[in-house]
Order: sequence, then C-alpha cells, then structure tokens
Amino acid sequence: MHQNREATLVVLRSPHAHARIVSIDTTAARAIDGVYAVATGAELFDEIGPQQYLWDLPGQKTGHGRPLTVDKVRHVGEPVAVVVARDQYVAEDARDAIEVVYQPLPAVTTVDQALDPGAPLLHEEWGDNVQVRAAWPVAVPGLPEPPDAGAALAGAHTVVRETFTTSRILATSMETRGVVCDYDPTGPRLTIHTSTQSPHQIREGVAAMLGVPENRIRVIAPDVGGAFGMKAVLYPEEALVPYFALRLRRPVRFTEQRDESFVASTPSRDQRMELEIGFDADARIVGLRARYLIDLGSAPSTCGAGTGWATGALLCGPYTVPAVDISATAVVTNKTPLGAYRGFGQPEANFPLERLLDIAAPQLGLDPVELRRRNLIPPEAFPFTTATGQLLDSGDYPQMLDLALDRPAYADMLRERDEIRAAGRPAGIGIAFFNECTNFGPSGVFPLIGITTGGWDATSATVEPDGRVRVVSSQTPMGQDLETAFAQLAADRFGVPLDHVTVRFGDTDSSHYTAYASGASRAAGIAGSSLILAADKAVDKMRRIAAHLLEADPGDVEHSDGEFRVRGAGAAGLSYATVAAAAYQGGNLPEGMEPGLETLGAFDPQALAFSYGVVVALVDVDPDTGQVRVPRMIFGHDCGNQLNPRIVDAQIVGGALQGQGAALTEEIVYDESGQPGATGFADYLVPIAPEIPELDVFHTVTPTPFALNGAKGVGESGVIAAPSAIVNALQDALPAGAAPLTSIPVLPERVLDGLATEPAR
Repeated sequence: MHQNREATLVVLRSPHAHARIVSIDTTAARAIDGVYAVATGAELFDEIGPQQYLWDLPGQKTGHGRPLTVDKVRHVGEPVAVVVARDQYVAEDARDAIEVVYQPLPAVTTVDQALDPGAPLLHEEWGDNVQVRAAWPVAVPGLPEPPDAGAALAGAHTVVRETFTTSRILATSMETRGVVCDYDPTGPRLTIHTSTQSPHQIREGVAAMLGVPENRIRVIAPDVGGAFGMKAVLYPEEALVPYFALRLRRPVRFTEQRDESFVASTPSRDQRMELEIGFDADARIVGLRARYLIDLGSAPSTCGAGTGWATGALLCGPYTVPAVDISATAVVTNKTPLGAYRGFGQPEANFPLERLLDIAAPQLGLDPVELRRRNLIPPEAFPFTTATGQLLDSGDYPQMLDLALDRPAYADMLRERDEIRAAGRPAGIGIAFFNECTNFGPSGVFPLIGITTGGWDATSATVEPDGRVRVVSSQTPMGQDLETAFAQLAADRFGVPLDHVTVRFGDTDSSHYTAYASGASRAAGIAGSSLILAADKAVDKMRRIAAHLLEADPGDVEHSDGEFRVRGAGAAGLSYATVAAAAYQGGNLPEGMEPGLETLGAFDPQALAFSYGVVVALVDVDPDTGQVRVPRMIFGHDCGNQLNPRIVDAQIVGGALQGQGAALTEEIVYDESGQPGATGFADYLVPIAPEIPELDVFHTVTPTPFALNGAKGVGESGVIAAPSAIVNALQDALPAGAAPLTSIPVLPERVLDGLATEPAR
C-alpha cells in the first residue's frame, strides 16, 4: 500500500546556457493521467525560501537561491519546472509535455569573458560577474605587518613565473543522488532519506526553506554510494521532494539519472592561476605572488567560493615561504555551479606550486628533489605558521622525502624507466610533495572565513544493560569504513572485544547534532576524539559504580579487559554486565548518581592538523598515439596515528587513482554556447581497473597534538599531489625543449605536440 502511494518527482531542466524565460505552458502536462502536481519557479517562489550558504565569504554575492529559476536560466540543466506523478514514466511524459518559450542570450563560458567590461551579466543586480574577491596576507591587529612580497620578488636572484589551469571535473560517484520523503500526518512530520554526507545540515536547510520546525523533520542518510564532497551540499531536489510530500500528503521520491548528474550535480576544480616565485642565490624561496580566477559556474552553490578560498590559504604548501601576495577572484559563468570535490581547493594549489618548482629547478641549476629539500619546512620549526596564517601542527617533511627515494620501489622505477626508453618509448619520473589540511575546525575560526556553522563534533556512547557497547556517531560513512574504525576505537577505549561494539550513524533522530558534518577529512581526528570523550565518561561512571559495589575508593579501582577490580587486592573483578546491570537497576548507586549509562562527548579542535606526504610517479608514453600509462607510483604518507592502517591505505589508493584521472583524462568542456561536452561516461573518461598503477605505499607517524588520539585525516591526501607528480613525470618524458605542461588534463594531442619538439642539443 505504501509503495502504491509513493509518487515520483522529475525536474524539467534548461536546454540553454543563458536565456530569458518568455512563457511556460504546463496545461498539457497537468492533463496527463497520473500526474499529481506540476509547478514552475514563479509558482513556488513564495512557497520555498532561498537556500542557506555553508561558506558565506565576506562580501560574496548570491543568486536567487530558489530550487527552481524564475525569469531566466543561467546554465544547461538549471531546474525550470517540476512534475510529480504516479511513476517515473508518467512523470517524464508530463515533463516532456511542458512547453517553454526561451529567448536565448549570449553565453559567458570563460573567466575572461566574464570579466570583460561589456560581458552579458548573469545577475543584473550584481552590476558585474564577480562574486567575491579574497587576498593574502591578512593583516591582524596587534601583530607585525606581514612581509612585503613585492620587495622580496624585486630583490630575488631568480624569479620564475607561469600560468596554470586545472580543468572542471566531476566526482562521478558510483550512485547518483536520490531523495525519498515520507509524510506522517499525525505529527505532522517529514522523514527524508537522502544520499548526503550532511544529515543535520540538510535538516537545517529544509526547515529554513520550507518554514517547518526542525523537530518535525527527520533526515536519514542510507548507504550513499560514494560522495567525495559532491554530496555535502543541499541540492534543489532535497527541498522540492519534502515540499511536495507535505503538499500532497504522500511519499515522494527523486532519483537523479546519470545524464542529469553531469549538469545537475556540482563539479569542481576549474581555476586558472598566474604564479611567480622568487629565489635567492641559494635557491631558497623569498616570496610568492599569485593571481588566480575561480570559475564558479552560474551562481554560488551552498559552499560558495570556499574551494577557491582554500586554494589561496593553503598555497604555500609544505615549504618555507616568508612572504606572499595572493589575490583570488571568483566569477560566474553559464555553467553548472561549482561545489566541493575531494581535495577542496588543495589540488588546485598543489599543481601550480609543484609544477613551477620543477620548471624552476633547471634554471637554478638544481635537481627538482634538491630544490624541494632546500625549501621544505624543517621539523624543528613546528608548529609553523605560514605566510597566509595557517598553523601547521607537526611533521618531518625532509625525512619523508628521503625515505621515498630510499625505497626499493624507487630503484625498480628507475630501472623500468630506462628499459622503456631503451625500447624506444618516452618515459619519465616525477615527484611532488604535499600537505593536507585535515581535522577541519575550530569553531572560533570559522566566522572569520565565512563558514556559518561550527567545527565541533559529537558522539554518544551507551553501555547497554548486558554490558555491550553502542556508539552513535554524527559522521556519515561514504565508503571510508568509518563504522569499522570507530568500532575498533571504542573497543580499545572500553577494553571490550570488537564484536561487543555496535556503531550507528546517519539519522538525525539518534545521531547528535554535529556542526560541519562529514567532510574535510575530520572523522578520525575530530569525531574520533569526541568518541574518546564519550567512552571515557562512560568508563569513569562505571568505575564509580564498581567502587560503590566493591566498597572501595574510585581511585583504587582499575579498569582492564572489560572488568573493574580493586588495584592490588587479588580478588575477582566486576564484569561490564554486572556494573551495567546495577546502573540500569538504579537502586544501589552512589548517592546523587543518575541511573543509566548513556554519555555524550563533544570535541572542538584547538587547531587544524596537517597530514603530508610525497608522490613519485613513473609514466610510459605511446609515441604514436600520445596515450600515457602510469605503471608505478610511490606514495609516502603521514596522517599521525592510524585507527585502521588498511582503511588508510585504501583511501590513498582511491585518491591517487582519482588524481590520475584529473591529470590525464577527466574534463568537462563547454562549447561557445555553453553546451557541456560530456553527459555520460562515453564522453567523460575515468580511470578503469587495468589502469591502476602498482602502488608502493609507506607511512611515517607524526601524531597531531590537536586531537585526543593523535590522528590526522586521510580522506583527501591521495588526490592532492598525484596529478602534479604525474605531469612532472610526463614533462620528464618529453624532449628537453618541449614547452612546459601547464594545464590538466594533459590529453594525448598535447602529448603528441610535446613529442614533436626538436630535442635540445
């Protein structure tokens, strides 16, 4: 009966990149049998409020924020109207029956066009196509004036500059987005099942847009089928589906089709940076200047220009850069709005930086490895504050570099490169260093950078009456196996077998509110720390109960192997089950103690934690086709204490493969009219299983002082420097006179152009 009541929602999307909506006729669609509702943006404008922004950078401009556009469309795929019907087939037939008359407008498809004084305006009320600007260094009252990067560059022994482009790419998660909402009239209450990383943030956003109290909305995040940041933001359908469930008083579902995902789900990257670095006579960096543009697409998504901000803030990377002059400009174009994707602005910073170091090395008469070694932050300098104001917590960067080059796999790589060259094919080896901003917080800093939520996390722990442990996390697993890592952490902290622990997550009715949700590589360090706090509170309460039962002082009661015993007494201890039974019976507890064993731990980090590492890549080039193969990679990595080493390694392998795609094949291109060139995997090439390189992964362990378990994040490490290392290797494979590779992906035609270069004599 429930299934028969369920309706399906589909969205009519714009076929134009830029056009005025002259008229919309929904008469024929409404007349189709099985259609329950049809609505346009004008009809819903006052019904559904504007979206909220997670990243609301100071001075940023916003769009209308409604789930359906009204007067004009600004990118191919923008929602124009919506149909709710008996099933997908009827809904799609009705959608196709809607007649829209458009007046096409000139499309703005590049950042240069967007900045042209005579460019068409996407948002006329803005007065231009600039969404926000940001700059570094930032002067802080009470602190000395930042060093003058202009003077440092003017006095530099050598200055190297180049312009770099990172193309627009898409997360292409295994499963597309989906939303199902049920309506319970007895509440009234909405239960939303949605493939999201951020259940509490979706609840907040839907409540604000629909005017429904948050306590009448329940959000459940099931298995999301991959996310990579793309599912961290609120999408139009997540407001439309509950709106129609409320209006129609029946369950409504939306399932994004794969071709829809290429125009409706947020892509990322898409930056162009002019970067220059000055060096002294000893090849040490004296200053850095960057001017870069972020192509935001048609309007800011929920994360605004956050990825672009992260690029500038983290541009110094792992190097000692004493002075910076960085300026970022985010502009709008007639493309799908930009959003988050694994790395969140960090690959866009790493690629220009690591490529320019390779370009500079021969000009400075140095090997690329030696140039990096001279400029890496030394271990005795930590904690180290960068010229952009980021506090780097801990690390031994030079050791990591040396360890990578001492690996037997590096000797194998050198031998294989020489064998490939002897066989008549180009081959090269490239290196890139990186650090990764993880454990994203703290809450006190967020308002300074435009983040409208907090950076803390909460976990609850319950010891059941039988002594078993239940942990409820606010994090959302997306394939990173958090449930296993947290079960291990809880088992260690409670001192119980792993199978005595159950981990639950992804439900706003049971998971405690968490501020920034699952993203920014914060689960192990921040959520893990909140779990430690909750577990320790529970163990402390049990110790006090055990002491009461044993007629001992709590300070004399020790806890080990799932038992509580009086230290040195030699007598048998009390089991978890015995102590828990007393806690829930309630009649024999210490005076003033509440019955039960349910605790909450909330953790807000003092500062960020920076994982770091080095990537070495070998490439093998087909000289006839320009196809590039990556046979081997070495990946050195340090994320502090590891909760589960196998999970850490798997995260690195997956990220490295995504970085390989970004370096060589993945790109969403648009023609002059703003039409995307990719609407499926026939046009958008991701790496496949046979293309996975042989990966030699090794680790060092430098705990962070800013997490209770010493853990740093690992979710984005793999993807940050892999493109840089691969392109550095590819440059090494080309003739010495080949033009520098400055854009990714490096497609086969670009490789063939480089191979056609006359070798330097």
